[in-house]
Amino acid sequence: MPQSTNRSLDRLGAASGLGAIALLVVSAVTGEMPSPDTPIASIASDVQAHRSQLLLGAYTGVLMSLCLLVFGAVVAAMLRRAEGHEGGWWVVALAGICGMSLWIVASAAAVTFVRAVDHGVRGDVLWIGYGFDHWVGVLALAPLGLFILAASVGGRGTRALARWTTWLGFVSGSLLIAGAGSVTGDEVDGGPLGLAAVAGYLSAIVWIVAVSIRLWRRSDLAAARIAESAPQHV
Repeated sequence: MPQSTNRSLDRLGAASGLGAIALLVVSAVTGEMPSPDTPIASIASDVQAHRSQLLLGAYTGVLMSLCLLVFGAVVAAMLRRAEGHEGGWWVVALAGICGMSLWIVASAAAVTFVRAVDHGVRGDVLWIGYGFDHWVGVLALAPLGLFILAASVGGRGTRALARWTTWLGFVSGSLLIAGAGSVTGDEVDGGPLGLAAVAGYLSAIVWIVAVSIRLWRRSDLAAARIAESAPQHV
């Protein structure tokens, strides 16, 4: 692949990774569904009052998922170039990041619940749809963890990533996969596995930012190589 194409891909991946983190912050500010330990009537009233923020948060969540998918695909492409024909960690990483499309499903579930409340649905029937977006989002932490683990293993073997980034990826990926198991608990906060999910989530943010910066620097290096190989006119 030409170096100019590699440079464009790396910059796209870097911008997508940083964009995903920025959209995550925006999504958190727009609000979230009420806690499930409140009556369904109170949940419906709160959703009705904050429908615009919740719908904006769902759309922002879709954009964040798209940025993550692009970021993950670019990281997988970087690993493929670094590993060569005999490597395979990029395939595992690509499979993991594809699982993040579940977050789009979670956002769609949130929109469906808000629209149901808008149309006057009330009562215990709302419990069928309530929380679906949350639990799908939690389960999606597992493929995200798989992606980070695979990318870190491949990056360590090829030195495509900094050593501290790969070790952070090992920790973050393991915590995310374990944290997805918090759906098995009865506690609202997920119990001990919920803490693992939060820790993995926070460390994943740091990992994504670090890898995005690495991608941008690789694009600068590729640009320098192109400049050096260009014919000099006297």
